[in-house]
Amino acid sequence: MALRLSALLLSIGLCSAGPALAQSTETTSATKVIPAETIALSADFEGQLDRSVNTAYFCKGIANFVAAPNSENPRNKALLLTLDPSKSSSVGRCESSNARTERTELAEPDDVRLPLGTEIWYGFRFMIPVAMKGKFTGQRLVIAQLKQHPDTCPLHDEPFGLSASSEGNPTVSFRLIEDDFGDVIGVQLAVSSDDVRKISVGQLMRHRGLFLDRWHDVLLHVKVVPRRAEPPPTDVGFVEGWLDGQPFVKGRYGVVDETGAPDVAEPFGYAGLIGCTYFKYGIYRDSQSAPWTIGFDRFRRGATRQSVEGPAD
Repeated sequence: MALRLSALLLSIGLCSAGPALAQSTETTSATKVIPAETIALSADFEGQLDRSVNTAYFCKGIANFVAAPNSENPRNKALLLTLDPSKSSSVGRCESSNARTERTELAEPDDVRLPLGTEIWYGFRFMIPVAMKGKFTGQRLVIAQLKQHPDTCPLHDEPFGLSASSEGNPTVSFRLIEDDFGDVIGVQLAVSSDDVRKISVGQLMRHRGLFLDRWHDVLLHVKVVPRRAEPPPTDVGFVEGWLDGQPFVKGRYGVVDETGAPDVAEPFGYAGLIGCTYFKYGIYRDSQSAPWTIGFDRFRRGATRQSVEGPAD
C-alpha cells in the first residue's frame, strides 16, 4: 500500500473492576499471548456506567442515559455524553486550564491495559445528535483513540523497548470530519508514528441526513508493534477498521497485502513507548465555548471479531 497522508449529566467516580488478570508469556516475536477471557471487556450503559469503565479522563463530562432500542433489546439504553466547557477540569488526567484542547473520555481500567503486540478487536456504537450539525469547529474531534504508554504493563512484566515520553498523538485514532460545503459528515481512521504526525488510513463520508441521529457500528482490529530500525522487527503491527460494515480501506494498513510482511511506506507507532496500549472513547477536541454531545453504546474489547461484533439491525 502507498503512504496515505491526511488530506484533509452526573458526577461519576472512578470504577476500575475488570476481569481477572493472567500472566502472559513471551514468544520469539513481539506478540504477547494473553488469554481471550482476559482480553474481554464490555460496557452496555444500561442506566449507569459499567464497572469496566475507567473515568480518569472524564474531565468536563456530563453523562445521561437515553432509550436506544435495537433488534437485540427493545429496552436498550445508551450513554449520552456531553463535554461542557464550563465544568471543572481539575480532577482526573485532564488538560490544564490554558490548554488548547479539552476532553471528556472513558477508558479501559489501568490494570487491564494490554501489552504491545497483543492482537485486539474493538467494537462500539456511536450516534451524533442532529443538534450537533455545524457545531464542529477547530482542527480535531477525536471520538476514539488507542495510545501507547511508557510504563510496563501489569499483564506483562517485561518492557517492549526503551522508555520515552508518553506525550504525542494517539497511535490509532478515530476522528469525526465535516464538510459544510458538501453537506457531508463522516469519520476518518488515522495512525501516527515517530516520523509522521498523522496519516489517514481512510475516511468514509455520508450526507448529513443519512448520518446524524443514527446509530453507527464501528469495528477496529489492531496490533501495535511499533516500527524500529534496530533491532529489526520480528513481528508486524497493523490496523484495519469498518464503519457499518464498510472497510476504511481494502486490506490492513501496515502490512504488504496478506503476506504479513511490513510495508515500509506505512509508518506505524512509537518505537520508544514500552509496555501498554490503552483505549479511550468520548470527546477530545480543540478548546471552545460550546458544549458538544455524542451517544455511545455497546462497547466491546475482545480477541476475535465475533466476540465484539454486534447484531445486525
